[in-house]
Amino acid sequence: MALLALQSERLRAVPVARLSPQDREALFEPEVVTYLPDGFQGLETDAACCALLDGVQQEAEVVALSTRAGEVIGLLILSHGAAGDRLRHLGYLFVRAAWGQGYASEMLRALQDLYRGQPVVLSGGVMADNAASARVLQKNGFVRGAPSEAGEVTYTWDAERG
Repeated sequence: MALLALQSERLRAVPVARLSPQDREALFEPEVVTYLPDGFQGLETDAACCALLDGVQQEAEVVALSTRAGEVIGLLILSHGAAGDRLRHLGYLFVRAAWGQGYASEMLRALQDLYRGQPVVLSGGVMADNAASARVLQKNGFVRGAPSEAGEVTYTWDAERG
């Protein structure tokens, strides 16, 4: 199922190729990527941002998230499903200007609507000190797992069970 079909009342998925250098700069600001894996840290040039996106797209489906007015405010990453494996790893980020406005919850609900009834389990890892992301996942029906030794907690949602 293509993530480009994702849409909600205020959001829609658009191809990553539509990102401008200014969009990439806002998406990869140090404060925005604080809780993301190391590869997302310290991207000081637009070329570095593009290289990261190109690499991630080899392992996952990646879409930009824009408002209905066309302003890019986020990025959604969903790993490619391996044959016979229901698990899809979920990652997302939003520009600072979009924080606290309910976009993450709205995006998760739209993603759940897109996959509901499908043989898919969405899994999102959250660092223990990223309470805001943990709350968003739990509020949207994701079930908390045990923390890893590195301090990451995994939350899952089974689309077949809805």
